[in-house]
This record gives sequence, C-alpha cells and structure tokens, in this order.
Amino acid sequence: MKRLIFLGAAIGFISMASCSKMDAHYGDFIKDGAKIYTGKADSLTAAGGKGRVILSWILFSDQNITGCRVLWNFGADSLIIPVKRSLHPDTIKLPIELAEGAYNFTVYTFDSKGNGSVGAEVIANSYGAAFQSSILPRTLRSADKQAAAGTISITWVGREEKCIGTEWQFTGKDNLPKTHFSPLGDTTMLSGCDVSKPVSYRSVYLPEKNAVDTFYTGYKPL
Repeated sequence: MKRLIFLGAAIGFISMASCSKMDAHYGDFIKDGAKIYTGKADSLTAAGGKGRVILSWILFSDQNITGCRVLWNFGADSLIIPVKRSLHPDTIKLPIELAEGAYNFTVYTFDSKGNGSVGAEVIANSYGAAFQSSILPRTLRSADKQAAAGTISITWVGREEKCIGTEWQFTGKDNLPKTHFSPLGDTTMLSGCDVSKPVSYRSVYLPEKNAVDTFYTGYKPL
C-alpha cells in the first residue's frame, strides 16, 4: 500500500535518477497500451432439455462486440457465435445438443480487434435415458366413477418429485376421444367422461424448474 501511495503522491522525495529509473520500468509496462475488455455476457442462464441445453445471455451497451465464444468440457469443446449488435440490448439464445450429463459453460465476448471479455459461467444439465428410467407413474389411492354425472374422482398417494401433473385419455360423453391435462394435486376430477369406456393416464415430469422439455411415463389403464 505504501508503494502505491508513494508513486502517486510522494515522488518529490526521491532523486531524479531514481525517478528516471522508475519511469523507464513504467514505460516498459504500458508500451503495448492498457488492456481493453469487451462487455461481459450478462444474465447468463441455462435451461436443460432432452439431449440438449439452451443458453441465454444479454449484451448491453458495448457496440464493438462482434461475436461470442462458448466453451465447455474444460475448453475441449467450443462454439463461436457471430454477433451483429443493435442499438438496444440483445438477447442471445443458443441451443446445444449434448449427451446426458452435467456441463460447465463459459461465455466470452470479443471484438474485431481481438479484445475479449471476462468470462461468464453457468452450470447446465442435459437429460436423457437415465432420467427417463427414473420416473414412475403416480400411484392411485382410489378412483370413483359416476356414470350418470360422467365424472371420475381420483385420489392420489403422495407426490412424485419433479412430477408436474397427469395426462389423460378417455372417451367423452359425445363419444369422441379426449385428452386432458390435470396439474399436480392430491385429488383430480375428470368430467364429461363416458366411464364405461377405457380411461388411461400417464405422469408428466419436468426435470428442472426451467427445463425446455417434458418427460412422460407410459400410459396406464385406470
């Protein structure tokens, strides 16, 4: 700390010879100019999907940015994305197909002169057969069919992790095939059903909150 203060405010206390020596070293340090950084990829996020991830980030004020470089697998894999800036913040979305697994991404911006930015990092997951094999249909506690009203009242046992609801297939009272989605809950009520005809259901899963793809179990008869 004293050395920094010394150079900035106490230079009158050293000899001219020492001053010249220090100036020479400082000249060597800045002879190539100060390091210039481009604007950083802002608000970097990742959303996982089925065999893919989608990265998203925003470019704000730096109009000199001409591209973005995306690295993962410790830099072994990369993509370069050409960018044409607008006068407003630009949002970039980049889908990448990947085998199932977890990945650490780093995004850099750069300009036409070779200047780059500080890296922005995010962790993302791609989902596939392993996640698919881990999901199960929800367990029914009871199903009460009312033929006259055309309703089916279902009570479930617990809630499966990452399950967001149930998709139904049945025949309506108009004798036409119906598909219905019921959000996750402890009970479900189906109406307008011909309860004398087969009814089947499957559970719907979202592997993460912002996932871009849903997963489904096989259909089961009610």
